[in-house]
Amino acid sequence: MHLLAKRGKSLRQIAAELGRSPTTVARVLREPVDRPAARRRRRSLVDPYREQIGRWVREGLTGARMLELARADPERPYPGSHTVFRAAVREARRERAAAQAVADVPVRFEGLPAEYLQVDWGEVRAFPFTQRPAATRYFLACRLKYSRWTWVRFTAEMRQETLFRGLVDCVGALGWVPWVLVFDNMKTVTTGRDAQGQAVWHPALLQLAAEFGFHPEACTPGAGNQKGSVEALVKWVKGNFLAGRDFADDADLAQQTAAWLEYANTRSSQATDVPPLVRLAEEAAKGGALPATAAGGDYGFLHPARVTAEALVAALGNQYSVPVAHVGAPVAVRVHRDRVVVWRDALRLAEHARAPDGAHRRVVEPAHYALVFARKPRAQVMLYRDVLVQLGEAAAWYLSELSHRRRAHLRAEVLGVYALYEQYGAPALLAAMAYATERGAYSAEYLQDLLGLRGRAPGRPAAVGAPAAPVAVAGPRQEELDRQLSLYEAYVWADPPDVVARLVAGAGDGPAEGAQ
Repeated sequence: MHLLAKRGKSLRQIAAELGRSPTTVARVLREPVDRPAARRRRRSLVDPYREQIGRWVREGLTGARMLELARADPERPYPGSHTVFRAAVREARRERAAAQAVADVPVRFEGLPAEYLQVDWGEVRAFPFTQRPAATRYFLACRLKYSRWTWVRFTAEMRQETLFRGLVDCVGALGWVPWVLVFDNMKTVTTGRDAQGQAVWHPALLQLAAEFGFHPEACTPGAGNQKGSVEALVKWVKGNFLAGRDFADDADLAQQTAAWLEYANTRSSQATDVPPLVRLAEEAAKGGALPATAAGGDYGFLHPARVTAEALVAALGNQYSVPVAHVGAPVAVRVHRDRVVVWRDALRLAEHARAPDGAHRRVVEPAHYALVFARKPRAQVMLYRDVLVQLGEAAAWYLSELSHRRRAHLRAEVLGVYALYEQYGAPALLAAMAYATERGAYSAEYLQDLLGLRGRAPGRPAAVGAPAAPVAVAGPRQEELDRQLSLYEAYVWADPPDVVARLVAGAGDGPAEGAQ
């Protein structure tokens, strides 16, 4: 019938020639020539269990265990043979494998200008330095999908702050912010997946994304092809940069990395046949603007907090003081590289030198507690003494002896020493403490004489110069003077005019050998 139709015969002519009805000829011409015959499917005893078998296959159960569960079904135990059941299991597994194969087919696509920045970590164990012991080094690799512009930094660890500061420096090098940052499922950016399989982002990353104006995306677990460009970058760094090179130390590694990146971003990319820097200009026109907080290269990561009843704010395992008037208030803590700044809305409450993370230190500015000193004078003394003790070993030794020997006058002594610290600073005070310790003299008035407050114009600091050798001053020990301030004052004034100034310049941080 198909052959006659191809020769141009009509339905009636074909029907007349073959002795068939025109209706039958029309139906046959609509059907494919090689249509297989319909097979009659017989019902099987395993049919009621096929849906359950599919679930068991997804859960990873063995065929033997599936058969046991089917036979032990209290409502409908399987009565058939294990051969038929195993055949149904194999069929379910084939169907699942075929569906998985289709789903795993990678689909390559290109990003738009300024759309994707792909981020990943690389690791090199026992890094072969030539002038220092071998050590593990990591490198943060970032690549723009459109231009293939590359940025790499080597580090000694992979902490969250190290990652975030690397991202800030990367976009700072670009001068603009990409739309989307694609991450692997690293613990520093995501805490897992929710019931719908969506990434649960770390609050610190969401804060960074909101401030810089990018969208975070996470690769599907086990689907490394979703960030294949940056995965290839990690291999590329190891194979084309590290292989065959020698590095003296970390400084040499950083210098060679910068030189290599400059070359890599100016030569043509195999993917685009265009140097990355050429396409980068097109991306810069589409990228987002850098926030004002990123200027200067010392971005402060934001940590929300609340002021405790002790006027302290917790941040990264330490506590920092703020004025007591803000107890209980919500604040924003900006953690910079070397400092911590506490804000309440647009009001800057405090700025402290940053303590090592997790050191459990209390970093206190006594002026923050000035409002309570009138009602708690002892708290003022103890707080001032704590600040002085933290100046160094010489201060800790001197304050310990002063607290023991001058206990009856502790308040006056500590307040006097703290006043000297505020006026002359730590270096001059530590030098005077070292000299006083060597002489066995412990009082604020003695330190005041050493620093030259008497006989010197008010507000004029003691002379402090370049470090010099310790000066030997002849005279009796404090024990010989019965430790009476009135007696050794005359001895202080008998020193040569330049002795104290030279001593302040040359004294060490700790008590001298043989100090009493």
